[in-house]
Amino acid sequence: MNVSRSAFAALAGSFITLGIVQRKSVAAASGTQLNAVMYGSKLGIKGPDGLPHDIMIPSNFVLKVGKPVTLTVENYDEGPHSITVPDLNLNLVLKAGKEQADKSVIPVTTTFNFTPSKKGVFRWFCALPCDEKHGAWDMKAGYGGPGQEGFMAGYFVVR
Repeated sequence: MNVSRSAFAALAGSFITLGIVQRKSVAAASGTQLNAVMYGSKLGIKGPDGLPHDIMIPSNFVLKVGKPVTLTVENYDEGPHSITVPDLNLNLVLKAGKEQADKSVIPVTTTFNFTPSKKGVFRWFCALPCDEKHGAWDMKAGYGGPGQEGFMAGYFVVR
């Protein structure tokens, strides 16, 4: 699914409101290295509904067409998640963090390698049910489809 430039700009403004700052990406000699963190609702990051929800930071990524990408995600949530982008044929599944007896979670890191094959703005979303403890708000449809932008959905901008 492609998204208009104006819709993407509106979403970017919402991230400023949420105070979400993207980590800097480091260009590797063989491609682009991206890092993200998946936080579970236990950490208390609240949505507009005032409840804590699962969230991936950053949720938007800028890539170059034909350039290999290594995406490393640390999952601090006790459940698995996905980064699903049908228009790029991606369905990346994040391993669940390890929940301890005291209910704390030890993060588990998952690394993916892929190469974007076409230019455009492509929406990703989590295709695995999550956030059930708080009404699954972050799984409901957002601006562009399944998942709430900035929480369990975002964009790959491929130039």
